[in-house]
Amino acid sequence: MKLSSILRLYRVRLRARLTQELFAVLGIAIGVALLFASQVANTSLDGSVQRLNDGIVGQMRFELASRDNSGFDERLLGEVTRLPGVQAAAPVVEQNANVVGPTGQRSVDLVGTDPRLARLGGSIARHVGALRLAGGARVFTLPIKLAKEVGVVSIRPVEVQVGARSEHVLLIPRFADIGASGLGGSPIGLASLRTVQRIAGMQGRLTSIYVRTGSRTAAEVHAGLERLSGGRLNVRPADSTSRLFRRAAGPVNQSTALFSALSALVGFLFAFNALLLTVPQRRSLIEDLRLDGYTRRMIVEILLLDALVLGVLASLLGLVLGEVVSAALFNSDPEYLSFAFPIGSERVLTVGSILIALLGGILAAAAGVLMPLRSAILERPTKTTPLTSRISPRSSLALLGVAVACLGVTTAILLAAPSSAIVGVVSLTFALLLCLPALLDLAVLAAERLQNLSRGAAPHVALIELRSRNTRVRSLAIAATGAIAVFGSVSIQGARDGLQRGLDTSARTIDSAADIWVTAAGASNALATTPFDDVASAKLRLLPGVNSVRLYRGSFLDWGDRRVWTLAQPRVSSPPISASEIVGGDAKTAFARLRQHGWVILSRALAASHDLHLGQSFSFPTPQPSAFRIAALSTNLGWPPGAMVLNADDYARAWASGRPSAYQITLSRGASAAVVSREVSDTLGPDSGLRTETKGQRERLQYASASQGLSRLTQIRSLVLIAAVLAMAAAMGAMIWQRRRRLADMKVDGFSRAVLWRALLWESVILLGVGCALGAAFGAFGQLLLSRALSVVTGFPVIESTPILGAIANFALITAVAVAIVAVPGYAAARVRPAVGLQE
Repeated sequence: MKLSSILRLYRVRLRARLTQELFAVLGIAIGVALLFASQVANTSLDGSVQRLNDGIVGQMRFELASRDNSGFDERLLGEVTRLPGVQAAAPVVEQNANVVGPTGQRSVDLVGTDPRLARLGGSIARHVGALRLAGGARVFTLPIKLAKEVGVVSIRPVEVQVGARSEHVLLIPRFADIGASGLGGSPIGLASLRTVQRIAGMQGRLTSIYVRTGSRTAAEVHAGLERLSGGRLNVRPADSTSRLFRRAAGPVNQSTALFSALSALVGFLFAFNALLLTVPQRRSLIEDLRLDGYTRRMIVEILLLDALVLGVLASLLGLVLGEVVSAALFNSDPEYLSFAFPIGSERVLTVGSILIALLGGILAAAAGVLMPLRSAILERPTKTTPLTSRISPRSSLALLGVAVACLGVTTAILLAAPSSAIVGVVSLTFALLLCLPALLDLAVLAAERLQNLSRGAAPHVALIELRSRNTRVRSLAIAATGAIAVFGSVSIQGARDGLQRGLDTSARTIDSAADIWVTAAGASNALATTPFDDVASAKLRLLPGVNSVRLYRGSFLDWGDRRVWTLAQPRVSSPPISASEIVGGDAKTAFARLRQHGWVILSRALAASHDLHLGQSFSFPTPQPSAFRIAALSTNLGWPPGAMVLNADDYARAWASGRPSAYQITLSRGASAAVVSREVSDTLGPDSGLRTETKGQRERLQYASASQGLSRLTQIRSLVLIAAVLAMAAAMGAMIWQRRRRLADMKVDGFSRAVLWRALLWESVILLGVGCALGAAFGAFGQLLLSRALSVVTGFPVIESTPILGAIANFALITAVAVAIVAVPGYAAARVRPAVGLQE
């Protein structure tokens, strides 16, 4: 057929079914929005850090970096510059800082450099040179968004805390936004090299040297840097921060990808089910076209145009909806990763995310238009069998047999290969959909038995419609939408709650080592990883109510492609981590060995990446390289790249530093934690960069950080819930609108508006109740699969449980909201004039 003829025919048909097509467009758009928003969640993390790193590093090729924040002698810069093949070298001092303004405070990564990096670095670094004001004034800049968070909108002095130090520095809030497009809302403070050295008390010291060299001399320069490092500094590519972050965000991206894949599957099925509601109209069209002499090829061309128009329009609408939802829900950065990396809240939209969403919408439209009509297209007109005829008992048994096989596949994956969880989720979804027809038939049969005990007309009318062959496909589509919605929501929420409980238990065990904690200020120091000079422990021991003051040590250390969290409790402390987090070895033996010299507890992921096993000795790249033996293997303690636990004395030797990163204060019997905490704060003084927290306060901070770290999973679950309610409301609304003539006929037969409205509500309750109940049951199984996958794939501490209450709550919430929304179009449809039923 000519394209013009197909378009003319489509335009004529569209006038008669505009409302039904709009409902189908809305259903596909919801699925596309869900797919697009979940894709944005996955790409924003890595993309924002990569842009930030490129904006600072620019043309540099290598980085010579300190293994802790105490840095190294800046005279090493001259030796690096004199190496053969080095074209340029730029010094950098980088410190974790807390900026305190008039109305708030914000943790930032304070970066200081000089014009050498400004000339050769990226678009962000080029603006540092302009900060060298006359008179040696201490000046730094923040993105305007961060400056507003601390209450600064124009140039003014603020307090900058680094470790136990506190300095007043002039803040220029708008400068970083001029031309530094890569900075966005990232927590980066930029200043001159000397300014940061003075603020941090690091005169004459650097934390990094960036080196530029040609490709031909790269190997020679690398070897020269290794010689200068003496095995005590890291020599790595200049973009190593991006590489380390990709590894750190890997488990998070894996878990997000797992949930995104689930939400994408949900979105695709939403779209497919929305199109099932238009099957009766298109089947009638095919029969009419056959009678008019159209060939199969012509019919397929006409249907493909339907799918293309629906897919393109719905995909464009879905992208708009997805952008709105993504901006509303994914508007915060995963703060727990900012403990070790300068990441912000920038949302990164990639061409790939847009194309995937567009392609998904078009494929869903094509599948939804063609697949249910394949028999009508292939069969001869005289042998056409109604699409809506019921499945025979033999076919029902066959479907149930396939469903049992799919459940077997999911069970095998749960027990033997949880890393293949997405395959298990797909097979579990197929099992759910295959069980749905039989369960719906049973529900209708049970409702018929109960209806015999009632004299109401509304339930009787609802059951007539549910038994009708003409509404079979639409009924299954609506029930399937509810089932998939609850299945996805329960699975995600249950796995997320299990992970939350595991992280909370981990934090509670670590925090219970002291009644009061004193650490460097700033939200990014929640893990107590910023060392400071021991300036107050002697004074604190003399306070009334204080039984002891112990020195806790901890930091982040780069090992290969991982930024490792190291925890070093004093020898006399209680067990440093929960026994439930030991996944290899005996917990009691491991804790006893940890109090001896040279033993560590290592995350299982770290051990696997370096091919280590229990009892093995290995060399750890500390500032003073040291050998340790593995006492036990653990989870990653909630830090994605992995963690290492040792005692504080071994830490001091390996880091060649006695500086603590926290004071652990235990109270005398009967002493009040609140009272002693205030006395500790008064002793430290208002100019100290240290903060004081009781055990309870610190636990609440850790719980909040863990919850914030799981925000992506919570947001994806919210997307599924929102899309579920909208998709079911749209599906029910479309079905109700299509039946206006049928309702008008029933009015002619004497049924009142109130009876018809209640009948529609009864039908909605039965369809959505059956679907949502089945989804809740399968969702509980899906939660077990996802929890196991999170534990194995990401290394997170997960406490598995059966989410019965959560399944019931999701079932009740989604069903109630969807029925409440359906009540409105149902009431409008029940008011149809009887004359509509008499129209041709």
